[in-house]
Amino acid sequence: LLGPLGPFPGDSMRLAEVTRRGPAIVGGSPHLASLDTAAVHRLREDGAELVDVRPVTDFGAGHIPGSLSIPLRPAFATWLGWLVEPDRPLVFVRNADQDPAEIAWQALKIGYDRIAGELAGALDSWTDAGGTVRQIPLVGADAAGDREVLDVRQASEYAAGHLPGAVHVELGAVAGAAASPAEPVLVMGGHGERAMTAASLLARTGTRDLAVLMGSAEDWSDATGRPLQVG
Repeated sequence: LLGPLGPFPGDSMRLAEVTRRGPAIVGGSPHLASLDTAAVHRLREDGAELVDVRPVTDFGAGHIPGSLSIPLRPAFATWLGWLVEPDRPLVFVRNADQDPAEIAWQALKIGYDRIAGELAGALDSWTDAGGTVRQIPLVGADAAGDREVLDVRQASEYAAGHLPGAVHVELGAVAGAAASPAEPVLVMGGHGERAMTAASLLARTGTRDLAVLMGSAEDWSDATGRPLQVG
């Protein structure tokens, strides 16, 4: 039954048992507790996952080192369940215009109920407290250059057309890959969200010379006039 599905989040199997037993009941609208920087430091030392839900452009411009980029969108819960262990406490970083209840609901609906809260004041409070930030540049389709290209799309997307010579590792497998790609590396997905998530994972392993392609494989082909490789 599972064979034809291709890769799927590991938490899907866990959710079947959670559903069979009956999930916990959530009363009222969930919220994110406000955490100062000292509390976030303590939680991270105790194993909490710091998830940055801001858009790709904001994360690329500056983020807390070691944080995981999963932009808030309909697929947020899918990637949260795919990339984060369910028993890890969650701390979120968001923009002021992003709904904290939406973040909490998406986590809760896949059984991720160890929600510690959010960093109060987001990145500004972090830097005000002396915290360092890291940047991951965004590169247009016409400026990809000669970097090693890591394509993190699904296998079917890659086979339909990819940049010539691109290395393929699906996003769900990036964290467990045997080796990091040669630097400098340009990470690409469909539009930038998956690529930035992958780049944030690679940054954790010590990859420094990273960039993210903003745009699709077709955008690259249009910008350069070069054909995509198929298969």
